[in-house]
Amino acid sequence: MGREDDTMTTFRKWRFPILIGSGIIAAGVLIYFSNARVGTESTQGAIGKRDVYRDGQVNSADVATPGEAPVATAAILQSEDFKSLEKDPNFQSLLSDESFQRLRKDELFRRLLADSSFHEMARQGAFHQLLKNEAFRRALAESAKQDLSQKKSNEQDLFRGLKQDANFSELSKQKAFNDLIRSDAMAHMARNEAFLRLMNSNAFSELLRQKAFSDLLSHEAFRHELLNGSMARLSADSHADKK
Repeated sequence: MGREDDTMTTFRKWRFPILIGSGIIAAGVLIYFSNARVGTESTQGAIGKRDVYRDGQVNSADVATPGEAPVATAAILQSEDFKSLEKDPNFQSLLSDESFQRLRKDELFRRLLADSSFHEMARQGAFHQLLKNEAFRRALAESAKQDLSQKKSNEQDLFRGLKQDANFSELSKQKAFNDLIRSDAMAHMARNEAFLRLMNSNAFSELLRQKAFSDLLSHEAFRHELLNGSMARLSADSHADKK
């Protein structure tokens, strides 16, 4: 009996600490699993938000109805400039020009067509005549080997032999011309045979002198379609829509 009483006394003594300890352990386990669940849901929610955000970045081309031209291109096709241009036989000749076909994938040619200084110079007959001058092309080719600061400081030497050229004398007074001859794209294109043939073609020369064509070239969407070879198709589609 004495031993049983001692056992009961010991049990009563530790009963509450054991219960309290068990309760603390159970609460800890519950909090752990609750936090784990919340963390998982938060992570999934964050991933979901990132997916939604990524899916929400839609290009303007994706907004267009499937099978139709991108929105920007469609707007250009409806513009008065393009409607006037697509009737021009010079434009149709450009689309099939062999030199133009070779240049379409040339990144430097793409950069040149996007250059407003080139647009301005290309409308002037003096610039077309100057491109026929071997000394001018050679000076531009030499400038391609130098960085911008060198080009500016060495311009007098590079173009010294052209000071007596009437075309150079006239153009050198214009900011657009001076900006253009410092362009790497122009420096490299001046020695490109396909580019020189294209610049000497009547069709391209006439187009470059037209403000409508120059204005269209200032639009990235137009240049994209023109240089990707899809302009002829879009022009045909435009005609079909009118019938």
